[in-house]
Amino acid sequence: MKRLTAAQVDEILAGVGPAATIWLVGAGGCGMSGLGNLLLDLGCNVRGSDAEESAFLDSLRVRGADVAVGHSAERFREANPALVVYTPAVRADNVEMIAAEQAQVPIVRRSTALAALARRRSAICVTGMHGKSTTSAMLAFALERLGAEPGYAVGATIPQLSEHARFNMAAGDRGLFVVETDESDGSLPEFAPENAIVLNVDEEHLEHFENLERVCAEFNEFGRQVAGALIYCADDPRLSKLYAGRAHAVSYGFNLSANYRVELEPREPGDGTAGTRFRLFHQGECRGRFHTRLLGATSASNAAAVAALLLELGFEARDVAEALGEFEGAGRRQEEIFHDSGIRVFEDYGHHPEEIEVTLDALRTLGGERLLVAFQPHKYTRTRFLLSRFAKSFHAADKVWITDVYPAGEEEIPGVNGEALCAAICEHGERAEFASELGRLAELVRAELREGDVVVFLGAGDICRPARALARQLKEGRMEKKQELLAALQTRLGPGSVARTDEPMAKRTTLRVGGPADFYVEPDSEDSLAATLAFCAEEAIPFRVVGRGSNLLVRDGGFRGMVICLKHESFSAIRVEGDEIHCGAGARLRAVAQAAKQHELGGLEFLEGIPGSVGGALRMNAGAMGGATFDSLVSLRFMSHAGEPAELSSDKIEVGYRSCPMFKDSIALGAVFRGTPTERELIQERMDACSRKRWDSQPAAPSAGCMFKNPDSIPAGRLVEELGLKGMRVGGAMVSDVHGNFVVNAGDAKASDVLELIERVRAKARTDRGIELHTEVEIIGEEA
Repeated sequence: MKRLTAAQVDEILAGVGPAATIWLVGAGGCGMSGLGNLLLDLGCNVRGSDAEESAFLDSLRVRGADVAVGHSAERFREANPALVVYTPAVRADNVEMIAAEQAQVPIVRRSTALAALARRRSAICVTGMHGKSTTSAMLAFALERLGAEPGYAVGATIPQLSEHARFNMAAGDRGLFVVETDESDGSLPEFAPENAIVLNVDEEHLEHFENLERVCAEFNEFGRQVAGALIYCADDPRLSKLYAGRAHAVSYGFNLSANYRVELEPREPGDGTAGTRFRLFHQGECRGRFHTRLLGATSASNAAAVAALLLELGFEARDVAEALGEFEGAGRRQEEIFHDSGIRVFEDYGHHPEEIEVTLDALRTLGGERLLVAFQPHKYTRTRFLLSRFAKSFHAADKVWITDVYPAGEEEIPGVNGEALCAAICEHGERAEFASELGRLAELVRAELREGDVVVFLGAGDICRPARALARQLKEGRMEKKQELLAALQTRLGPGSVARTDEPMAKRTTLRVGGPADFYVEPDSEDSLAATLAFCAEEAIPFRVVGRGSNLLVRDGGFRGMVICLKHESFSAIRVEGDEIHCGAGARLRAVAQAAKQHELGGLEFLEGIPGSVGGALRMNAGAMGGATFDSLVSLRFMSHAGEPAELSSDKIEVGYRSCPMFKDSIALGAVFRGTPTERELIQERMDACSRKRWDSQPAAPSAGCMFKNPDSIPAGRLVEELGLKGMRVGGAMVSDVHGNFVVNAGDAKASDVLELIERVRAKARTDRGIELHTEVEIIGEEA
């Protein structure tokens, strides 16, 4: 079969015109379906086949492609295509490939066809043995967020973008085009990009290359093809040898000699965001603080590569940091597919020893009790060439399951199989077990699971099937268990109580963000509340009491436990006796202020400006407009976490700024406030003044109230304003342009957006003023 070049393919496409029929052999893979989308963008008539059904085939059909399950020479001849594109996984004896040769239709590999299309744009190639899918997805996402409207072709799904490949015809000939560039089959020098990122070089694809030296020669030749910035990792000695000193070559990494030097930052107490933080230095100057939601030093390095390229292209560091901080990852790359309070399950594409080590080290940072690993070797040749490295790559795991080899179109090599790899791992001292049947893998892993475990399924083949099966089983099991617990709880509650599972906390908080709580209860009496607390103790279920949901931020993963809300009328009553106002913990503060006014009792007007309930105000010693909750308190009634009610006078209660320590192990049931006899008109004037001040100085958009406690030296709102951060956004979260100490939901915000924005404000205050801001809002729950 004659090997066509990218230039020849480009000539063929130009000659046959945009409406030509292009046939894809193996159309259902991620990379091939991406190419199909690019060809559809160009107006081509895309037809083809794959051996089995997939979501990628469906996505092509939706756009009008004629792709079928099963290879057919008859369908191929009927289509009369102008060009055939195939994936390396297709065998040479494929009936469609044979038919194409007989008909003398030009045949080309996917990578070469992609190189031909890349010539039509200002291409940015991302290549390297490890991490190129995540890095190219990150770059495409960042450029999208920066308004560059790029085209891209990525070999993995990108959940935050509508597709993983698009040509973006509106961008014109010089539009940016991000290409994940495959080095596996010798086609790397076919690409002639404007700019490039090269992540690493390693012993890989030795079934194609004679040795590592030949691999390096391939990358050396590719480097000569790059017209502009060649961003390479200075931590890879082979890349440094290839590219250092070359014109337009720019290095990044942890190496002190790197042009863009990465410095990791430790996670700080109270940092509610997942992922990795780092600073990036260029010629000794810190260009900014960056955050990636992905785990590990390698993820930080990949993010630094993207940042370095974008800075070289002229984008502002602050904008780059914001875009990178919003990226949530590519499909099957550190992808979490199940998470509850005790077990986390991940899926990852890693199939090379280096990738395995990096992934396991990153997952170790989660702090689980044990790390359980299921690995499916990919290709017989890779397993044979790298057997000794594979055997040493699972040192971070507590238990390993090895499946048989996923062939990826290769012929079996005698003696090279999963069982041999498992034996090699055991000889190296690790606890490994051979899983002879892939269909039983989920069952084997589940039988080993216990609370606190982190599980990862690794491999580039179909190990995703048992991974998803286990996640589905765990979800179903958790749902069944929750329903059993809910039914048991309901037998203990009064008839007016409300009890539900999976209650969205976005409905229960004033910020309107947050994932679901496992359980949600509104008890109808103190007896029902005591029964709920006893049930939580018996079943070891964490609980959290909420009022109206102000001053509270629930993470996107929700709350793994029980949320108790005292909004039933039995906890919300208000009555006035003389100069005392008796009110339940669930009573709205504004209603308390109104009741005091009706009975001509002053001193509580400030409650008009606090959007919460009595219980929450007591817990936080809430204040506004110069007043604080405990200033007028006579006594309060509370219940211990053991379910025992009691009362205390105000002089027996310790309080602090925005805190009341006793509520760490007790729950407010109600309070008695004392007002001062005052004319109703004067009270109304004060309430109107409080209301005006609130609406003049505080945003109307959903918020949780003041986000930060005031430092000793300056009010938090003024500090944020002086730092120039009003209006700063992350996703749908924004620092209010009305008051700097409010973070508002400007539309479809996620808790992760809010948390990232909080950390950016804190970092700016720390760097520019040396002030450490502490959140006033309580943050609970799990990362999504």
